[in-house]
Amino acid sequence: MDPNELWAETAELADLIAKSAEVVSFQAAELEMKAHPEAARLIQELRETQEQITDFQVRRVPPKHYVHLLEQSESLLEQLGNISAVVQFQNAQMAVNDLLQQVSTHLAEAVFKDINNGLNE
Repeated sequence: MDPNELWAETAELADLIAKSAEVVSFQAAELEMKAHPEAARLIQELRETQEQITDFQVRRVPPKHYVHLLEQSESLLEQLGNISAVVQFQNAQMAVNDLLQQVSTHLAEAVFKDINNGLNE
């Protein structure tokens, strides 16, 4: 098979996935979450806290010195989990991930089936 043909088919598959109900729902949920002022504030605060945690970890600082940041991160995640727009986004994200995993699994199974059939001939 010509590699250009393979890439064209891949682009077509990507377009089909991008138009799927799962991706459309994900995009809508993302917009809703980003428009939610409290969610946006908490997400920004969580990012900053996680950056600080990462900085401590990179410098191999013992966790006891930044346990307050770990606790703050957990608290922010809990607060985010109480916002319906965030929960909808997470659910939509899981649905897209599941769809992509199913496509990947199906492709792998089809390739290995063809390979095995070729070996048995």
